[in-house]
Amino acid sequence: MTAPSSGQQHQYACSSCGAALEFQPGTSSMKCPYCGATVAITTSADSTKHDYVAYANVPHALVSTLPAFTVSCRNCGSPNTTTAVAGRCQSCRGAIVVTDDCGGELKSPDGIVPFAVDQKAASAAFGTWSSSRWFAPNALKKVRTTDSMRGGYLPHWGFDDKTTTDYSGERGEHYYTTETYTENGQTRTRQVQHTAWYPASGRVSRDFVDVLAPGITTPDAETLEKLGPWSTAGATGYESEYLAGYDVPRYSVMAEAGFGYAKHEMQQVIEGDCRSDIGGDEQRVHSMTTYDVDLLFRLLLLPLWFATYVFSGKTYAVYVNANTGKVIGDRPWSWIKITLAALAALVVIGIGVYAYQQGHRSSG
Repeated sequence: MTAPSSGQQHQYACSSCGAALEFQPGTSSMKCPYCGATVAITTSADSTKHDYVAYANVPHALVSTLPAFTVSCRNCGSPNTTTAVAGRCQSCRGAIVVTDDCGGELKSPDGIVPFAVDQKAASAAFGTWSSSRWFAPNALKKVRTTDSMRGGYLPHWGFDDKTTTDYSGERGEHYYTTETYTENGQTRTRQVQHTAWYPASGRVSRDFVDVLAPGITTPDAETLEKLGPWSTAGATGYESEYLAGYDVPRYSVMAEAGFGYAKHEMQQVIEGDCRSDIGGDEQRVHSMTTYDVDLLFRLLLLPLWFATYVFSGKTYAVYVNANTGKVIGDRPWSWIKITLAALAALVVIGIGVYAYQQGHRSSG
């Protein structure tokens, strides 16, 4: 195992009481959790973007092979060994930004989307979510707080790309003919739709900004897609003060894999552009050749509240998008309620069938 390295740590002491300051969501300030003193964060307007082609042409070590960091808490003196970019002291729970080094050639995140939803609002969103779950046990609706509600940032890759795409396909145009048929001994006519196909080709252009790709594997990509989207319009440059008091893992998905994910997202949009350009009533896209210009990328940290709650001895996870307040999570099911609902549905169906049969007999 590779030996831990010495990390570059940040701890921001309160000038009034000496405790570790923490970022205050919804503001651009740090706040002391004990005496309430605040300190403004000097925020840069934008973040750095890198040339992706130049980056991709150089081999990179997997972040998972890089050593952990060892830092000494300035509050209590305890040593901490971790791979996280930020978190809390394992002894005194004081806020520590462990390092600016995210691994590999990226020495720090390039931008941060600060929290817009504070912990109180996140807990309220969880309460609304839990009380609106169909087929959930009644006791779950009484859960208004969580056993643990913690804030963190999720590493994501953001890609900019100015694309031009040459395509080939077909344009379908509808036309109608009259068809004669017999029904119940009577001759009838109806209009039948047909499609005539014509070759089509052309070129479309689309500029993309911050197409996001997960930089981690937990939560999984499917959960993150449901939890999104995040808006990166309010992203700042990298100021470590925004991380104080929050969990920030190193990224584990390399930029190359992130670009593959983002490219798939872009291709879906581009195919829609091709279909719009083809026109007609229907479209077939046979081929697309896309050219990338000014391909840039950056490592962004996106805000998230995450929590666990215990129900009937089992732990469930819930996530709150701290940019929008959207809630995604696991929940228990009440099989009693599901069974009763199924039985009720069968009763309704049975009553309907009985009523139909009685009406049919009366008319007979």
